[in-house]
Amino acid sequence: MSEGATEAGRIERLVRVGGHVRGAVIVGWVVILVLILRNTIFLSLDTVSNYAHVWWVGDNLRAGNGIPFHMPVIGHGQALAFPYGFVPWLTAGLLWPVLGDWVVTLWIALGSVLMVVAMFWALPEIRRGWWAAAALLNPMLVLAPISGQLPFLWAMAFLFAAIGCWRRERPWWAAVLCGLAQATHPAVVAPLVLLLVPSWWRWEPHRRRLLRTYAASLAIAAPAAWITVVSPVFADTPVATTVLTFLATLIERAPVLFVPIALAAVRRNGLGWLRLPRLHSEIVAATAVFIAVILNVAFLRPLGTKDAWAALNRRPDQNLSELIRSPQFVPGATYRILRHGDEKLGMYQLLRAGAHLDSELFPESFGRRSFPSLERYTEFLARRKVDVVIAFDSYDRKWKTNEHRLLEELTGVGCNGVRVNVVKIHASAHVDVYRMTPCRTPPA
Repeated sequence: MSEGATEAGRIERLVRVGGHVRGAVIVGWVVILVLILRNTIFLSLDTVSNYAHVWWVGDNLRAGNGIPFHMPVIGHGQALAFPYGFVPWLTAGLLWPVLGDWVVTLWIALGSVLMVVAMFWALPEIRRGWWAAAALLNPMLVLAPISGQLPFLWAMAFLFAAIGCWRRERPWWAAVLCGLAQATHPAVVAPLVLLLVPSWWRWEPHRRRLLRTYAASLAIAAPAAWITVVSPVFADTPVATTVLTFLATLIERAPVLFVPIALAAVRRNGLGWLRLPRLHSEIVAATAVFIAVILNVAFLRPLGTKDAWAALNRRPDQNLSELIRSPQFVPGATYRILRHGDEKLGMYQLLRAGAHLDSELFPESFGRRSFPSLERYTEFLARRKVDVVIAFDSYDRKWKTNEHRLLEELTGVGCNGVRVNVVKIHASAHVDVYRMTPCRTPPA
């Protein structure tokens, strides 16, 4: 047998195995989506804010109030209904009166499917075999649905569709879809596009057209970007925290865009100056699959992926329901909840029961920190118009702030040098509840 025939046989076997691996990975994705879809409320790292905003939009639409702009039940009365996520939240809100909370779960799964389909449509080089498996096992791509990144999933579906349109000489469709992508998630996708355009510049033969298309997309996204910037969550968050959170999120999610593009580039052009024979190309793709599997395991703890995977079998925590049903619960009052481990479900339960929240449902807005004095802490409570604080011991164990201790110190102090009068109204093994009223004469 000739050397060429032997190599052809190796290539054929490697390609065949790659096809089986791709099939197995697709089955894995289907299983994940089915596990997500079986939950009325899918409780993961980033999901509950979606349920809350879609509920607010859907409830307003059902009541005949039109599309809301403000969402005064969160963020101490200052929050917006669409700080981002306009397209997925509005479309889900239209169906919320029919499907209830499950529409958000459905939209997470649908956004995942749309993103993957758009990715392979935009990058046909990686549709098959080891290349497709490597793209689908991208750890950051896997994390997006299991952590419930609904607006990001839809935004990336729009962006990949825009890339596909650009490659097919449809610049105006590319502009519209790229604009929708940036408008759906301005804080993350707009910077990704800002990185993508100059990185492609070297190989683009129609540079003026690219600039015009990019400018048009920015014009489409500008109103949504402005709303994100003026959202009260920025006012509630220290600048340093905002910058660090932005950089961490951008670094975490950039591989969703750039890994499949890099795979397509290698599949098409080889490794720079080194052109890859077919056999070596398949070996590179198989190696990428192996690396992706290793990274998925390695990232279980550093990126919270372990908690996201656990969400596939998590059941709603009902520990707050007893407090909500008790006579001590006050609809319309502004609550501050200090809790860890329920993926913010308690905040959503309070909202649905008629309470208001002192923060938005984004961690940057929670105000997780220790306070230097009773006076500074009570100023914080007064500024956020807090009426009741619910403090779980899980919050103390996780975040180790002094807030629970300060609440204990404030109990019985009255208005002696502080802005609010605090009274403990409930105490149990794991949770304390404090009610506060403003002091008539603030401290000098």
